[in-house]
Amino acid sequence: MPKEEDERIWREFIENGGNLKNQTERIKKDLAKRKSNLVEKKRRNLPKPANLTKRLIKKIATKKIQINSTLDLHGHNKTSAKLKFTNFIKDCQKNKQKYILIITGKGKGLIREALFEWIEEEEIFPLIVGYSHAHRLQGGEGAFVLHLRKQ
Repeated sequence: MPKEEDERIWREFIENGGNLKNQTERIKKDLAKRKSNLVEKKRRNLPKPANLTKRLIKKIATKKIQINSTLDLHGHNKTSAKLKFTNFIKDCQKNKQKYILIITGKGKGLIREALFEWIEEEEIFPLIVGYSHAHRLQGGEGAFVLHLRKQ
């Protein structure tokens, strides 16, 4: 730490009556804030999710590459579907899953269209490398394959 910062911390410590508990909590908050700023900088540098190649989709369809997990959004409205989708993506990344299948169904296409918006949101896009419609054997236009980024 620079000398000025040491002196500032010492003055604050003395002004608080030498209470270590308050000082420790403040330092923890400062560290958490710095860490979150670093995470934000990393997220800003990540590219937006791209389309997966046809070759990769074919490998997934022929089961040369396994789908690690599946989420079916049939019967959900937009709000509940988004909540399920967000939680599912985060859980899959924590569990180190690489390829996941999201089934939206064909229907009116409300959730299917919303999925494109959700993928581009600030909270979700850093978790996804790429996405594409699934192969026809896995649902075609009514399903999506997502490639998740490593943690």
